[in-house]
Amino acid sequence: MNFQPASVFSSKPARARVRLLMLGTALALVSGSALAQDTGETAYEAYVEGLKSLGVEVENGSVAYDEGTDTLTLTDSTISLSGTIEDIPAEETDVTGNDGATDIEPEKLTDLTYSLSFSSGTVTITGLSHEDGDFDAASWVYSDDSEMVLSASAEGKGRLKIDGRLSGVSATNYSFTMPEVPAEDEAHQVSRWLPFVKAALLTSYDEVKADNTAMTIEAHEIEDGKDTLVLSGTMQIAGYRMADAVDGRIGEYTIDSMSQSMQTLDTTSGQMLNQTTSQGKTVYTDMDAAAFFDLFDPDVPETGDEVVMLGSASAIDYKSKQDIADGLAIEIAVDKTSISEVTVLKRENNILALFDGLFAKQVPAPEELITGVFQFYRSFGVTDARISGINVTVPTPGPEKPMEIAIKEMSMSEINSDGIGEMMMVGLDAPDLPEGASVKIDWAAIGDIEFAEYTPMRAMISTLMADPSFGEDHPMEVARAFMPRSFGYELEGLDVAVPDLGRTEIGRAEMTLSTTVPPIPTSFHARTEGLKVPVAAIDDPEAQELLEALGLETVVWSDETRLYWDEATLELRLERMMVDVEGLGRAELSARLANVPKSLFEDPENQGQMALVVAQFVDASLTFKDAGLTKKGLAHIAAAQNIPENVFREALVAQATQMTAPIQNAAFTQMVTEAASKFLDNPGELKVTLTPPNPVPLAQILGSMAAPQTLPDLLAVKIVAN
Repeated sequence: MNFQPASVFSSKPARARVRLLMLGTALALVSGSALAQDTGETAYEAYVEGLKSLGVEVENGSVAYDEGTDTLTLTDSTISLSGTIEDIPAEETDVTGNDGATDIEPEKLTDLTYSLSFSSGTVTITGLSHEDGDFDAASWVYSDDSEMVLSASAEGKGRLKIDGRLSGVSATNYSFTMPEVPAEDEAHQVSRWLPFVKAALLTSYDEVKADNTAMTIEAHEIEDGKDTLVLSGTMQIAGYRMADAVDGRIGEYTIDSMSQSMQTLDTTSGQMLNQTTSQGKTVYTDMDAAAFFDLFDPDVPETGDEVVMLGSASAIDYKSKQDIADGLAIEIAVDKTSISEVTVLKRENNILALFDGLFAKQVPAPEELITGVFQFYRSFGVTDARISGINVTVPTPGPEKPMEIAIKEMSMSEINSDGIGEMMMVGLDAPDLPEGASVKIDWAAIGDIEFAEYTPMRAMISTLMADPSFGEDHPMEVARAFMPRSFGYELEGLDVAVPDLGRTEIGRAEMTLSTTVPPIPTSFHARTEGLKVPVAAIDDPEAQELLEALGLETVVWSDETRLYWDEATLELRLERMMVDVEGLGRAELSARLANVPKSLFEDPENQGQMALVVAQFVDASLTFKDAGLTKKGLAHIAAAQNIPENVFREALVAQATQMTAPIQNAAFTQMVTEAASKFLDNPGELKVTLTPPNPVPLAQILGSMAAPQTLPDLLAVKIVAN
């Protein structure tokens, strides 16, 4: 890819453009040095020569200097930059199955021609000085007729034009130092500019502002020789201001208000769709752009320390309306957004190398691209971000009123390469969904997410790129490399109403899981309180019939499960597994196993059976507390069978007795018979416990199947009803 600016030097247009957008004169680049401080016209001439060395053209109607006030006055001032960047990738290149970089076919390349200009009727510069490549000015003020024009066209692809009018543009106590233009390097057309960009950011000023900015934007697409308008619109910015900048670190960046009105082409219908957006006061504090570019600098060491790139950000009164079809539009309003601390962490990455390759007409290998972008995103973190007062209106076809969705607040905290602290939503309310449905959530969150380590993930990406079928043959290994080490969610106050089915509610639900032997969880806790489901909503006719026969119109369900494996003691503990159905009863189970080896979790498919053989049974307990299930169930089934209820109870006792016959233990059979009879006569609590005095190897239990009469005593089984 070749740069062809209208000057001696190449590859500087993107940097120059950024500087122009901030302040036209900040494009200055001075090569060489001065032996003493220059002021007035001499300093300005050095500034102009610096601009020209960058390929920036400077035109002035007149230049006047008042030595008494140390003020320069320029009239009809224009600075401009134009040129051509050759051989830019303009179409996708198929890299499927390629191990290395792929050459881009010539027909998929195009040339980008650009021009950028900034002009003012009058420019007033006070206290300008220059010494050894450093420039300082007490003030730099542009007249209210300032204009910025940017145009670009990609041969055979499209063109863009932005025309801006600015008033109230000025800078105070502005200083900057510019580096030399880097030497040409065909193999490093992007990365060679890194030192230049970093040095260009080291500006200092008390304030840079533009009171009002108005822009028009037009974009055209060219296809099969046809030029089509795809984007058109206007933008207004009031109160643009940056303040308290020291060596590129900006203390505060604010915009009083912003609005835009755009039309974009809908390729399906061929119509232009309207979009309007507005936003109130926007404030950023403690911005450090140099911290971002340090990510790419090989000379900046990896210390493992996070650096704050943005101290805080906030915005109010965001509104947007987007047409999606003729007469239909989605509307979004947000009262306030805020961010506290965006951080960067230096990590090795190949982003600049990827761009160097593109400019050398090569598309990177898929593995290189995936890992490069992945590693780059792992460099960023957010301490806290919040959005409050969210209202979304979504149109519905036909006569129904639009859907209105309101959310009091959404937030996320502690987001970084290690994991996600929490992502939360408060107060979701959608009362008017189609066909009379509604949804309401008081509070919901996911969090405590610990990501897998990068090194195994990186190795697995390489493996999958080399052998795409590896995942199908080795799903456990792929899951082990990528699956998070912990995860959790919480939910409160879910209320879902569906016409003809009724209302489903959840009082509270939560779940947390973690693992020390991924991907199998070694710690698991889940709980649901107050799940209410209409029987009519259950998609099982037999279950519906049974529940209705038991007198239930709504199932009120609660449950809890707590399971944990201790790697230090090798104990696997089911602390609690509970199910409670209001009006029916509650069942609870607990159990413990000892000497459960790590191999059970590492390779359950191949080592699971052997691992369980060496495990030992410690104890277990099962309790059922009746709350109506037994009595209602007996009556229902007896009536269905057309037999007296007492006869049916006796038959159940006899059946329980018969089931113990293969065990061939009279005492155990008697215990079961007495407990079943007592419980069925007066349903209350039925409890089964297994509490051997010492842990029993599972292998011994399996071996005792040949002599089942020994099992009740071996496991100290007790069955009690009361």
